[in-house]
Amino acid sequence: MSKEKVAKIKTTDLPKEGKSSQEPDKGPRANIVLKVLMWIFFPIGLFVKWFVYFTRRHKVKLTTKTSLLYSVMFVVLFSAYIAFVFIVVEDSVISGDFTSLHLKLIVGTIIVFSIATAAFITFGALAGQTMLYPLRKIIKKLDKITANDMSQRLDKVDSQDELMELTDRLNEMLDDLESSFMRQKNFVSDASHELRTPIAVIQGYADLLDRWGKTDQAVLEEAISAMKTESLNMKSIVDQLLYLARLGSFKPNISEFDLSEAISDVVSGYIMTNKEKEINVKLESGISILSDRAMVVEIIRIIVDNAIKYTKEDGKINISTLAKHDVVWITIADNGMGISAEDLPHIFDRFYRCDKARGRETGSTGLGLSIARSIADILSAEISVSSKLKKGTTFVIKMKKKTPFVEHGATH
Repeated sequence: MSKEKVAKIKTTDLPKEGKSSQEPDKGPRANIVLKVLMWIFFPIGLFVKWFVYFTRRHKVKLTTKTSLLYSVMFVVLFSAYIAFVFIVVEDSVISGDFTSLHLKLIVGTIIVFSIATAAFITFGALAGQTMLYPLRKIIKKLDKITANDMSQRLDKVDSQDELMELTDRLNEMLDDLESSFMRQKNFVSDASHELRTPIAVIQGYADLLDRWGKTDQAVLEEAISAMKTESLNMKSIVDQLLYLARLGSFKPNISEFDLSEAISDVVSGYIMTNKEKEINVKLESGISILSDRAMVVEIIRIIVDNAIKYTKEDGKINISTLAKHDVVWITIADNGMGISAEDLPHIFDRFYRCDKARGRETGSTGLGLSIARSIADILSAEISVSSKLKKGTTFVIKMKKKTPFVEHGATH
């Protein structure tokens, strides 16, 4: 029985060996496609992942990206063709049949080059679609942006290339345009609102002159005086509104200067013209700062002018400076009428006056502190205020010796 079993085993194995010897090329032929696919797509998958990772973190031009991708595709397809040739030749060597080798190579070459051509065309179309997709998004977004709605911004492009630079530049331009539109809108709104009163006063006195001014000398003098006052008030409002509008696109003139000397130049004129008030100046010497001298002087001038306007004739105004490390504090304190707790949060708003009657008497337009705040924003300075009604007000300007200028919301 054991012999029969052995014989059966041998007879069952013999046909397989014979079949293998007759058709030795079936196995390699079946594996050709699999080997080529593995040869092509595994490296491509790794390369795509690396390429996406790399271009998101490093600046690469679009032309460089395209050239690199086409070069890699060419290398991969050429390597696949070489691999195909080696596999076909290896198959022929193993089988010992070289009669069809020439035909296989010709057919394989035609197939590979057809695949390569199709791959290049497909890749070019896909690459073009992919690279143009952010541009289409930009165009659609820009179509939504109008003069009535400047709040829209372009979405960030997730790549370090020209498209990201284009998006950033367009967003910066839109920021500038929105800021410009807002300044124009505010100017027109503020001017039309605030100029209404002096125009009405002038018109009223003009009517009064037309009726009685020709015969009544007192009415004539009163009307002329009132019209001169209101016209000067109108000029002051327009000048300050224009100054505020220009501040939005103002480029600071950077220079190094002595802060104590600049403050002394401002205050000396007020001391000469306001002798009924006690103005005390205590300045540290040798405080040199790098900033825009004219803008710093304007802030001090506005606050000192306010202190003088709202301080009684026998009142006191103290101006002092303190420098520590790279920071300077300028303090302007008075014992004048003070500001109520309700008014204090609004004193930097345009045209806001704590006492409207008192403000018109002193020639205040309600724009001074708004201008001071705008200048402080440009200089990256801080203005803090503390006040008690009928006790006095203290302004403190805090700024760095080397000012980090701010223009259009960006630090320079």
